[in-house]
Amino acid sequence: MKRAKLIYNPYSGDRSFRYELDQVLERMQAGGYELTIHRTMSVEDIYNTLKVSNDYDCILASGGDGTINHVINAMLKNGVDLPVGILPSGTANDFGGHIGIPKNIGKACDIITGGKISRIDLGIINDRYFVNVASAGLLTDVSQKIDINMKNTLGKLAYYIKGIEQIPNFRAIPIKIRHEGKIIEEMIYLFLILNGSTAGGFKLAPDSTANDGMLNLIAIKACNIVELFNLFIRMLKGEHLGSNNIIYLKGKEFTIECSDDIETDIDGETGPSFPLNITVSPQRLRIFVP
Repeated sequence: MKRAKLIYNPYSGDRSFRYELDQVLERMQAGGYELTIHRTMSVEDIYNTLKVSNDYDCILASGGDGTINHVINAMLKNGVDLPVGILPSGTANDFGGHIGIPKNIGKACDIITGGKISRIDLGIINDRYFVNVASAGLLTDVSQKIDINMKNTLGKLAYYIKGIEQIPNFRAIPIKIRHEGKIIEEMIYLFLILNGSTAGGFKLAPDSTANDGMLNLIAIKACNIVELFNLFIRMLKGEHLGSNNIIYLKGKEFTIECSDDIETDIDGETGPSFPLNITVSPQRLRIFVP
C-alpha cells in the first residue's frame, strides 16, 4: 500500500474540511493509500512537518492558495521531491481551479488515486516560489487584511467588501519593469505576474498554461475612474488585454522596481520587498491532475 501525507489548514475557507476527513480517508484507502494526517498550527509548522517526508509516496495539501504556496515552498526548501495532490478548501482556490481540480473533496481524492501526474512550472520571486500569482498595488493585499472570521463567514464576498473599503485610497504607484532588454517606466494601479491564467476568480491571462515555461505580467496603468470602471467590465468579458490601459508582457524573467513603500503579495500571502527579480522554474513540480 502506498503512503500519503495530508497537511491541512483547519482555518481555510469555512473551516468545514474537518467534516470531510472521514471521506478523504475512505477514498484514499480504497485507492490503495495509507494516509497520515497533519493538522497544521502555523506556517512554521508546515516547514517543520515536511522536514521528514521522503518516506511517503506523495504529499496532499488542503487549504486555499496560500496554504498550497507554503506547502510547496516547504517541500522545495527541505528537498522533498514528491507529487502533490490538492484538496481545495480555501476561500480562494484559483490555482486548483486552473489545473482542473474540482472543489468537491471526494472527486479531488479520486484524481489523486487515479494516479495521473503532470509537471508544472513555478514562479520564483526573489527567494520564494509561487504557484499562481505574485502581485502588488491596489487591491492585491486584500487577502492579508481580511479578518479571518469575516472571511470564514462571508467567503469571497469578504474580498469584495474589503476591496471597496480601499477605493478611497486609490493611488498610482511608479514602477520600472526590465524585460528582455527593454525598460518600461509607468504609473500604475497594480500589477500581477501569473503562472496560471486566473487570479481572484478572473481569467486574466486566457492563453496561459501552468506548463508553458512562461510567466505573464499584467499591469493596469493609472487612468481616470471612468476608464478604470470600463476596464473592469472588459476584464469580466475577457477583453482587457487589448486595452490601451493594460501592459501585457509574456516572458521568463522580469525585474520590477518601485520607489514607493508598498507591500507585495504571493498567492494571498505577504511577499518580499522591492526590487523584485521574478523568474520561471519550468516543469519544477509534479502534481496530480484530472
